[in-house]
Amino acid sequence: MVAKGVNPVLKIAAASILVGGLALCLKLLAATVSGSTALFSDALEGVVNVASSAMALYALHVGAKPADATHPYGHAKAELISAIATGAMILVAALAIFQRAIFELFDPKPLVPLVGGLGIGLLLNGLAGAVNFFWALCLRRVARRELSPALEADAQHLISDVLTTLGILLALGVAGGLNWPVLDPLVALGIAVQITVMGIQTVITAISGLLDEAPPSSVTARVRELVRDHAAGAIEAHDFRMRQAGSSSFLEFHLVVPGAMSVDAAHEICDRIEGALKQEQPGVIVTIHVEPEVKAKHEGIQVT
Repeated sequence: MVAKGVNPVLKIAAASILVGGLALCLKLLAATVSGSTALFSDALEGVVNVASSAMALYALHVGAKPADATHPYGHAKAELISAIATGAMILVAALAIFQRAIFELFDPKPLVPLVGGLGIGLLLNGLAGAVNFFWALCLRRVARRELSPALEADAQHLISDVLTTLGILLALGVAGGLNWPVLDPLVALGIAVQITVMGIQTVITAISGLLDEAPPSSVTARVRELVRDHAAGAIEAHDFRMRQAGSSSFLEFHLVVPGAMSVDAAHEICDRIEGALKQEQPGVIVTIHVEPEVKAKHEGIQVT
């Protein structure tokens, strides 16, 4: 249970578990009444949805902890580790789907009538897809606002799941109407390929974050612009380095000031720059190394 007044990201992550559980129940019921391998595959992906949502909630809880003596840069990378684990679970689910689909492909079972169990199964699966679709939109909006890789991975997984559900509804509708049972395992194989690609992409994106990948060029360009606009009194700023870690970002650079400038005056410029950066990018942690003008490289940002 998430206590009242906590970070809204934690609240929505907790709600994801409940929403995922509802969609999973619908999918499991759909697979049971229809006996479809494709619907079973979709239900198996639903299990991953719930597990990844639970993992995201835990990662967000850990990542929200403040920096301490053993983790001086905070715990934001817990979200990236969660995203890697989610990608790994997706790949395990894909392997299980491959196994069952190949077996059914060589020994396809007759489909139950479209007007009977199969039709009910498709209806239930469609309902689960609608639940996931609306929740994925909500997750993606919050993830991008809060710069949360854990929620972004969860949202991406749900969007992929919705596309899978649409494909299943269409393919099994055709298979049931034309009595082509072999189409059922073929659809399952398509699902396995699709979520394999998604799992690999999720892992690669998270690993890039763990390797301290720089934020997009548009972000770094804006940072340089803010430094230039609020560094009046300094000479130049150079050696910019910036990395993203979950909802936090770390920026460091050298600020060259006149040699005769007092420490208080130089510190005031640094405070002004840091305040402007944090106002526009709340999660940024800024480190500024002040240097005298003899250290100027005549590169980077020229202030005066």
